[in-house]
Amino acid sequence: MTMNSIGDQARAYVMQSATNRLKTTMTTLTQEVASGEVADLGQRLQGNTRALNQIEGRISQTTQLQGNAKEVGIQLQAMQDIFAGVRSVTNDLGINLISDPFAGTTTQLGTRATGVSNAFDTVIQRLNGMDSNRYLLSGLASNQQPLSDSAQILDALQGVTAGMTTAAEISTAIAAWFDAPEGSGGFLDVAYHGTTGAGQSIPVGDRQSVQITTSAASPAVRDVLKGLATAAILDRGTLAGQPEEQNALLRQSGHALVAADAALLGEMGRVGLTQQAVARAETSNAAALSTLEISRNDIRSADPYETATALTEVESQLEALFAVTARLSRLNLVDYL
Repeated sequence: MTMNSIGDQARAYVMQSATNRLKTTMTTLTQEVASGEVADLGQRLQGNTRALNQIEGRISQTTQLQGNAKEVGIQLQAMQDIFAGVRSVTNDLGINLISDPFAGTTTQLGTRATGVSNAFDTVIQRLNGMDSNRYLLSGLASNQQPLSDSAQILDALQGVTAGMTTAAEISTAIAAWFDAPEGSGGFLDVAYHGTTGAGQSIPVGDRQSVQITTSAASPAVRDVLKGLATAAILDRGTLAGQPEEQNALLRQSGHALVAADAALLGEMGRVGLTQQAVARAETSNAAALSTLEISRNDIRSADPYETATALTEVESQLEALFAVTARLSRLNLVDYL
């Protein structure tokens, strides 16, 4: 009977190959146990990755939408904070201008006019506020400061009201300047530097977009500025020597500010409605992402029981191979590993 045998070198090669294969398998199984995902996804799916690719694409898209929603939410809240800051300056000022007893002396009138002028400057600065290196109230021109500074606006109004001698004339002229449409040489042409019209449509959810149309050109914002400017112009010497007309202009400014406060609250309410829509989109996006990630994990996950069983089997095979190798080569465990 013929006996076939292999030499020591060939046997060593066979043993080493088997050892390497088992070690590779053990490493793969160990990674699957640690990560919870199959190492060879292509084999799991038999090369058909279409469903997984679709899920991954939807996860990427929904993640982008969620990012948009969060960014818009931050922007809207920053706008609300700006308006709240404006109201903190103007809320009581209008009532005070209407009801405060003015003695009519030059000093008292001058002090009141200076106070309103300072408030006008503060409000302009707040409306020119930024968030994340962008101006919030410039419409689509977020890299452009929305308003000229208060001094430039009052300079323009001085030119508009030059030669007028009554509070009625001046308040009417100032109101017309702020309300003038584009191209008429008024506020929108001289003092506002952003865009008007429809705002940018921002996708925040599945088939859901929001538009931010509020800007420093919004009527409610212009009404606030109009009310302040009506009194602030007195700080430039308008109606000098006419205390009764100056008092009348201050009262008209107060009435305008009271009305403007209600309009500004309405604008804040519209921004709030957009905030609610964004918040609903965020909730919907979060739920969709959770569902998609579960579906993805179901495809990619390794069965923990099967993986543990396979790992135990490989360990047993490796131990058996070591035992054989040790007997043949008289190796100890440390030398073998």
